[in-house]
Amino acid sequence: MSNWKNVNNWHWVNKNCLVWAQTYFTDKVVGLETEKDGHQVKISKMDECTGDVEVCQRKGKIITIYDVNLKYSWEGVASDGTKVSGTIHIPEVAHDTEIDEYVFEVTVKEEDTLKRTIRDIVKRHLTPLMSKQFDMFSKDLISHHGSDVYIQADQLGTPAPLRQPTPL
Repeated sequence: MSNWKNVNNWHWVNKNCLVWAQTYFTDKVVGLETEKDGHQVKISKMDECTGDVEVCQRKGKIITIYDVNLKYSWEGVASDGTKVSGTIHIPEVAHDTEIDEYVFEVTVKEEDTLKRTIRDIVKRHLTPLMSKQFDMFSKDLISHHGSDVYIQADQLGTPAPLRQPTPL
């Protein structure tokens, strides 16, 4: 008997995975930290994750289609003990974005010379760690949700028998 839901995985099937992505981008990015010249910075919170995230299957191929807007809060401590905080906005993490193409808009609260130095550490040393996590997203998304849209060959069953034409 054939699988009546999606014969031979031919038809378009998609699954909305935005809620899973929100958890993923929180778990994988919040807590990332780095240190440079005695200054410490880390991602403290995900403030926003909006957009579209789908795992799709068409003609037997699993693909991801996503485009999300992310906002994070960061905090740091300068080598002299001064506390610093700010935000990182990534306007687009998308299925067709390469690891070196992510745009990071880094801000610092109450800007001065020392705090700009800390902000620059976030830009140069913390955002590359974030890019690595974003680059793994597609593979992890397929690994976690691919089986929800694709029927393995051994689960398809046998084809339905052909019907004999009815005599007129």
